[in-house]
Amino acid sequence: MDPVTTIIVSPRDRYTGLAEAVEQVFACTPQRFLLWILDLGYPPDVIDPVRALIAGKPDCRIVELGRIIPMDALRAVQDEIATPTVVLLDNDSRVTTGWLEPLLRAAQAGAAVVSPLILEREGLDEGGELRNHLYTGELRVVDVEGRPYLIEQKHYRRAAVEKIPREPAQTRSFELHCVLFSASTFKAIELPSMVVREHLDIALQVLARGETLMVEPASVVTFDNLATRMQLPDMRFFFYRWSQPLIERSSRLFERRWGYRFYSEQSMSNWAFRRKVFLWARWFGLPIGIANRITSVAKRLFRRDWDPLRDPEAASRRFPDGAAPLQSSHETA
Repeated sequence: MDPVTTIIVSPRDRYTGLAEAVEQVFACTPQRFLLWILDLGYPPDVIDPVRALIAGKPDCRIVELGRIIPMDALRAVQDEIATPTVVLLDNDSRVTTGWLEPLLRAAQAGAAVVSPLILEREGLDEGGELRNHLYTGELRVVDVEGRPYLIEQKHYRRAAVEKIPREPAQTRSFELHCVLFSASTFKAIELPSMVVREHLDIALQVLARGETLMVEPASVVTFDNLATRMQLPDMRFFFYRWSQPLIERSSRLFERRWGYRFYSEQSMSNWAFRRKVFLWARWFGLPIGIANRITSVAKRLFRRDWDPLRDPEAASRRFPDGAAPLQSSHETA
C-alpha cells in the first residue's frame, strides 16, 4: 500500500516534546504515511531519542536544516512531496485517535486545505483546561482614518469544548498547528519567510486560486499553548523565532505581498512580549495562574495596544468580499 500522506513535523515554539509528538502519530495513525522531521537545531537530548524511535523505519527521515524559521524549513522540502497529500504538524501539537481519516475524506471530496478542530491546553491566558483554539476563521477589513486594516477573526475563540460545532464547515483561514494540503496545492503556493500571519498569507493564496478550505471537527488535535515549562534550548529558539526584528520583517513582507497592514500589528508585538514574560515566570517555577497575573501586570505597565475603535470587528467587513484576493507582490523574503 502506497503512503497516503507525508507528515512533516517542525518546531513551533520549542524543541522539547518532539518524541511525544512522533509517538502519538505512530499510535494514532493506522494508514501508511511518510514522516519527515525537520531538525531546526534540536539539541542531542531531544533529537537522539527520536533517531532511536524511527530507526529501521524506511518511511521516516530527519532533515537537518540548522536553526532557521519554520517557513524557510518548509520551503526547503516543498518540492520533494510525492504523496497525494501533505500534513504540517507542529511538535507541540498532539494528534488523537482517528485524526487522519476525516481529513483525507475532505481532501478526496475536493478540499485543497483541511484543518482539524484545534484545541488548546490551559497555558498562556486564563481559561479552561481544554478549549477551542480554532474552528473556523476569516479575515475582515476595518477602516481607520480612511485607511483599511485587516483583522483576523476566529469564530468560537476559546469556547468550551462542548460549545464548539461538530459539523464540517468551510473556512477562510487555518493555522499551522496541524493542517492537511492536497499535494498539488502545497507545491503550487508560495511559502513566504514569515513568523507571523504566514497562515493567513497562505489562505489568501488558496482563495485566490479558487480552491476550498475546510475544517473537519471529526479530527481533533490539541496543542500545548506554552503550558509545559521550557528548557533553556527551548527558550533560545523561542526568543529567536519570536524576535521583534523577525516580527517586523514579516509584517512588512505581508504588507508588500497583499497591500494591507493589520489592525492588531502592535498588539502582535505586545503578544510576543507577553509570552516572553510568561515563559520567564514559568522558568522560575511559578504556577500557570500566577505567571498569567504577572504577565497581565507587565503588559499594563510596559505595553499599550493601538486600538482606536471601540469594537473593530463590529465595524469591519469581510475580506475579500465577493472577489478573489489580489496579490500585490510575489516576494517571499
